[in-house]
Amino acid sequence: MILRKISRSELETIHEKTLYLYEHVGVDFEHPELLELFKKKGIRVQGNRVFFSKKDVDEAVSTLQRSFTLKTPFEELKIGEGGQAICSASGPRKVLENGIARAATPEDYVKIRKLDASSPMINLSSSPLTYVKEFPQDRSEVIKGALTLKYSTHPVIMSCFGKKDAEETIALARDFYDTDEGYYTIGVGNVISPLRYAKEDVEAHLAYAKRNLPVVIACCSIPGMTSPITIGGTIVQNNAEVMAGIIMTQIVNPGTPVVYGNTTYVSNMRTASPVSWGCEEALIIQYAKAMADFYGLPCRTGGSLSAAKELDFQNGAETAMSLMTSLDVQADFIFHSFGEMDGLNVFSFEKYVLDEQVMEARKAAESIDIFSEEDMSLESIEEEGPGGNFLLEEETMERYREEIYYPELYNVENYDQWEREGKISVEEKARKKVEERLAQYEPPQYTEKQRKVLEEALKGFENL
Repeated sequence: MILRKISRSELETIHEKTLYLYEHVGVDFEHPELLELFKKKGIRVQGNRVFFSKKDVDEAVSTLQRSFTLKTPFEELKIGEGGQAICSASGPRKVLENGIARAATPEDYVKIRKLDASSPMINLSSSPLTYVKEFPQDRSEVIKGALTLKYSTHPVIMSCFGKKDAEETIALARDFYDTDEGYYTIGVGNVISPLRYAKEDVEAHLAYAKRNLPVVIACCSIPGMTSPITIGGTIVQNNAEVMAGIIMTQIVNPGTPVVYGNTTYVSNMRTASPVSWGCEEALIIQYAKAMADFYGLPCRTGGSLSAAKELDFQNGAETAMSLMTSLDVQADFIFHSFGEMDGLNVFSFEKYVLDEQVMEARKAAESIDIFSEEDMSLESIEEEGPGGNFLLEEETMERYREEIYYPELYNVENYDQWEREGKISVEEKARKKVEERLAQYEPPQYTEKQRKVLEEALKGFENL
């Protein structure tokens, strides 16, 4: 959903106001080692506060990559310049089952991984995924990373939740893939709005940057709570926050692949709680992608964002607004693509496959070449003429399946037929589809060495 056409002058204005914030406000980096490095580079530092100059920004931007390719022994994934990463849920603490949100279990985690592996849309798996209380806190990220590797051959997002988790999960990917060359995994980290990088966040980002591994840096502002209530003010703050982290990576290791990220959604000012319903988010997504293009960076946006608590009209409408916007702007990295609701707090298996259908339909429409010689042929129109009927045309019989997208889970028959067939709801169809996908899942075949790496990481949870 494109809300407005963005001009070059608008982007330049956002950039100039960002430079103003860097000069007059600054950004906090709570990391002594990094602050000393900034000082050595001639950057102005006062306490934890860092003030980037235009020269600092320009030098960092000059080293950025427009695209990069994740490479594993199983798959390759280009991100940027036409390459698009699609990743499912990340972060929910609960799972919706029979209308009730319950705590996520280890078995839920595995099921989501199996859906990712069998998805026609997913090409990047997220190990942070759901919060599972059964996993020991000191090993949780490693366990989730190992389970992600175990059940899917897609490239994997490893943890960016502090130095320990980042380094341990990077090492897990390195050992599993048996390589320390190239871009074999990626991290997704955040800044704390407004304008603050905590020590653990810096260390997580640097764990990737120092190893020349890609990292996504995203803002998580909430207008009226952690950013100005105005969308314009929020967009400028977002840009200042994200670019500050990107500058950090380029000072530490020039050329480190970085993705410009955005996770902003609005707040319910009556309850002072964050929500997501697709309207303002759509506008913010547009500007995030435009600013990423302005600096020559791949862009990460949100996917199926919704504040809904049920699989209802609200859920579908909000999801479509945010997901379509990410697709409309051609985001290079779509996070939270399928299955999430309640402002990223709840995961639904049924919503996962329904969200897939939304994206699948859109991708099907994008693939149609209406201007090919074959498609623009007028022979059938000439043959039928005025008042004719194309239903029994040979071309219709041959091509209707490929020319028209038929959603597997939506009810497209007329009411009488739907009634005769038992009035099966879309939600029930989705539930059966999930069961079918899980039943048909076949695990990847790994080497003995790869299996041993996973067994070591999964001690105590080998049966998952």
